[in-house]
Amino acid sequence: MPASSSAESTEGAPRTGADPKPGAVSPESEGASTSGTVRRTHGRMIEVLRIGLGIVWIANFFFILYPPNNYFGDFSSIALTFAPVSFGGPGFPQYVAAHPLFFSWLIALVTGYLALAFTLGLTTRIACFVGGFFSAVLFAIQIGSIFVFPGGTDVGEHPLFILISAVLLVGGAGASLSLDEWIRVTWARYLAARPTVRVPAIPTGWTGAMSTRTLFSYFVAGTLVSMAVGVGLIVAFPLQPASSGPPFVSGPTQYVNMSVNIAPNGWPQFSPSNFTLHTGQVVFTIVDNDSPMNWSGCPCTVLGALGGVEYVNGSPVHIVAGNVAHSFNVPDLNLAIYSPGQATTQFTVDIGRTGEFVWFCVVPCGTGADPYNTPPMNVLGFMTGTITVT
Repeated sequence: MPASSSAESTEGAPRTGADPKPGAVSPESEGASTSGTVRRTHGRMIEVLRIGLGIVWIANFFFILYPPNNYFGDFSSIALTFAPVSFGGPGFPQYVAAHPLFFSWLIALVTGYLALAFTLGLTTRIACFVGGFFSAVLFAIQIGSIFVFPGGTDVGEHPLFILISAVLLVGGAGASLSLDEWIRVTWARYLAARPTVRVPAIPTGWTGAMSTRTLFSYFVAGTLVSMAVGVGLIVAFPLQPASSGPPFVSGPTQYVNMSVNIAPNGWPQFSPSNFTLHTGQVVFTIVDNDSPMNWSGCPCTVLGALGGVEYVNGSPVHIVAGNVAHSFNVPDLNLAIYSPGQATTQFTVDIGRTGEFVWFCVVPCGTGADPYNTPPMNVLGFMTGTITVT
């Protein structure tokens, strides 16, 4: 048969199912393309989650470094606020408060490392372990204040931090948009440029020698051990018996005696409202002669007082549940005290910095339709005043 006839016969034959049409994409290649897109999208989501967690740790680190917050100066008093609610007793918070230099710098350095590692994607895997274990220890130590409002500022976040660290570890965080990936690729290229060195092929996803299951198992085991360490720390220290008055304070102590009375115009009034102190420890006594009330904003947690307690008629109280007539709040000193009506409240504060600090009452007692913004609320000399510390 002539060649031309053979060609025509072949060209005119019907196409079989195995013959792809020109320009068509096979199901196998289409599936591979879709799978690759899903993987890239998943990888980007993991990296965005990693960077978001890093930003949260940056915010925590900024709080530590911001001078007005006086993190290092107030560390002892803040640690003592956990004493009344610490799972296992107040022994460990008191120990932390007695060694503020070590513990404050430990927390600051770990926080700074996590902020840097998660944001830049540097030593991401190590950061997942460190962050998870760090949160587990703090969660165990502060667990007693979980059901107290406002409680510890980070207590509610720790379980979420642990969960996110686990997700980042399993999801392979650090494989893109990170210094880890840049270092890996740069090092591989450097080795490839050396003719005497045989470089293995770069894997598409940097997961290391350990399997994901093995890494996750180590993470879970380490988190449980960290929580056990936290619980062990707080139960290993002996309980301190509650006293019937303010904690003993060594050295010179200042005393401020205040009272709440009804002024001739019918307004409740703190007296004195403006006073001057020196840095150091101050024992405040507030005699509230106003009628007993029940502010809807409570139960309220005492903040900033030595030991995290105030003494109402001589009894130590960390959470004031009822009969709150007024309050004594100094935000710049992280101080919140609640005064029951027809009662004497006493508390001790360690003031470590100078300046002028505004105090005010947050319990509404205005005479108009709006109890928060009508007199005597926000009226100098009645429900607000200043503390000058020299």
